[in-house]
Amino acid sequence: MASKALILLAPGFEDLEAITTIDILRRAKIQVLVASLHNDRVTGARGNTIIPDTNLTLLGSEPVYDAIVLPGGQPGANNLAADKRVIKRLQEQSVANRLIGAICAAPKVLAAAGLLKGRRLTHFPGALSDTEAQGAEVVGEAVVVDGDLVTGRGPGVAIDFALALVEQLADRETRDAVEARLAR
Repeated sequence: MASKALILLAPGFEDLEAITTIDILRRAKIQVLVASLHNDRVTGARGNTIIPDTNLTLLGSEPVYDAIVLPGGQPGANNLAADKRVIKRLQEQSVANRLIGAICAAPKVLAAAGLLKGRRLTHFPGALSDTEAQGAEVVGEAVVVDGDLVTGRGPGVAIDFALALVEQLADRETRDAVEARLAR
């Protein structure tokens, strides 16, 4: 059975991170559901408009996903952090020890959910204040996997971030096969 990933998009998401992650996960045959906060269209920080599969209002609270993935970007990350449904879903995902992916400014959402203490992570430089990062080990690596948490530094590592998610959701062989087809 294929893994299922929920990708949450808020207005102002980082276009490159969202589109790349959706594409790479689908290449790995992971079932991807793209959900916006409210609307049937959501526009990224660079002006690309995506028509999501659903929105959180229609999705409700029932479905369980093997991964929840948060693209960064601003004001996208702030919009996700301000949504109580996103915070609740992330907290439930963490308690269940299911995978969470956050790239660029999205660790800000994890900070709002109280999920960074004792974690090792990376983020876009300056995305987290010292207060938000308190209790976390922040490193300057491109991608960091810390148990059930995968973080990425920014748009320039979107492919590597997505491939790390593939490895966690499938296996190294699937990751390698997807990466080989990218001809990097």
